[in-house]
Amino acid sequence: MSEHPRRESPAKAARAHAEARTQAKAARAQAEAAQAQADLAEAEVEVAKEQDAAIATALQEDDEARRRADLKEVAEKEAEAVPDWPPDPPPGRGSG
Repeated sequence: MSEHPRRESPAKAARAHAEARTQAKAARAQAEAAQAQADLAEAEVEVAKEQDAAIATALQEDDEARRRADLKEVAEKEAEAVPDWPPDPPPGRGSG
């Protein structure tokens, strides 16, 4: 008996090569899909950050508007509570 290793048939080698190429293509496609998902997730994070910033700005503007309205109301009430100065002269004590 001879101890020579057997060589694969050309057809079997071609099938193995084709299978390896197919697996490599599938791996590349999976890597591209994973990258696309990562890109999408990154874009979603950016959108969420922009939305958070817009909401924060709107809340801050609303708080400022309420603060101004409150200050105006307090100022109006204080103005109503302060007597006129100089006071009107009592009746019968007009100038002159």
